[in-house]
Amino acid sequence: MLIEDFFDGHGGKHAAKAYWNALTKLRAAWRDVFGEELPTVGNRAMDAFEQAIAQVKERLSSDVAGAARLRTALDVEPKEDIAEVLLGHADMDDVPPKSVKEAMLQQCALLGAGRHELRSLLRPVLDGVFAKAKTRRPRVGANRHWPRLLQYVRELEEDTTWSTGKGVHLMNAGGGGRVARHPADPADLVVRIDPDHL
Repeated sequence: MLIEDFFDGHGGKHAAKAYWNALTKLRAAWRDVFGEELPTVGNRAMDAFEQAIAQVKERLSSDVAGAARLRTALDVEPKEDIAEVLLGHADMDDVPPKSVKEAMLQQCALLGAGRHELRSLLRPVLDGVFAKAKTRRPRVGANRHWPRLLQYVRELEEDTTWSTGKGVHLMNAGGGGRVARHPADPADLVVRIDPDHL
């Protein structure tokens, strides 16, 4: 794999940073899925990443269930190459938070008053902010993009909270109780929108 393909030949610092970022995401997903650290060796970004990918491929060839969970956590389709997705696909960290939150606010205004599935808010937002991406947009689900999306929703909730009410209120889809600090899946959540407080 040539990282230069992803950086139009600029290589250097950009390539090294891309490898380290991809390795960080891979290690975090590995830890979440398997409950152990993914051992890596080396101080050169490309070498450490490629060595980690080799270990991942070896483990996944013998652990079908683990492979499916890791691919879900990384937002990688079964036919996609994990390394290519981590290095080349769109990522939540590729767009400024302000752009995402502005798009969320606009989508809330479009959805209007009432209770809406969180995914019905987030999907069009991601379609918009990643419209110019050369690869598919991140999926809305229990994957590596979810913690960042949750952070933006909570910031939007805070930004639209007034003494007279809330413009955006994050809730459990089932109804009762407080939303967990780290909910596992956006499918379990809804938002209540009050346009008068946006």
